[in-house]
Amino acid sequence: MKIGFRTIKTVAAVFICFLIDYLVYPNSAFFSSVAAILCIQKSSKDSLEEAKKREVGTIIGGLYGALFLFLENLIGSFSWELLRYLVISLMLIPIIQLSVKIKQDKGTFLMCVVFLSIVINRVGDANPLSFALERTLETSVGIAVALCISLIFPYNNNEENSFEDENCNV
Repeated sequence: MKIGFRTIKTVAAVFICFLIDYLVYPNSAFFSSVAAILCIQKSSKDSLEEAKKREVGTIIGGLYGALFLFLENLIGSFSWELLRYLVISLMLIPIIQLSVKIKQDKGTFLMCVVFLSIVINRVGDANPLSFALERTLETSVGIAVALCISLIFPYNNNEENSFEDENCNV
């Protein structure tokens, strides 16, 4: 089994996200790594397009997450956890509809993931805006790392691409 260039770029991007987490921005590795994996594409051009879509998705998901946390703080925490889960699930409807309306279908996934990461993982008394901003920035770091890796190491047509060989659109 040959390891393709896209796989190598993905591994490098994830490792850089871990380095950033370790050296500069603690506790950011998970969200930045996921975003980096999603953004590495076959070519630099494809990676740039993907990064744009994913960044729009990240910002929209972050805004919706901040809105939910703000409203939750305003009206008080849901006393019944299942009601909170229902509201969170229903909030995916406008997020998905917005992504369709603004023609960001490739960004839908990350919009939903960022939103859910914000509203599900919030730590008790954390400031909602600060918490949402942190998750959004962590994801943006991964997008930026993936884009840099893709631009620095463009795809070579002579190399096989293991992701492409597996027909996997990560």
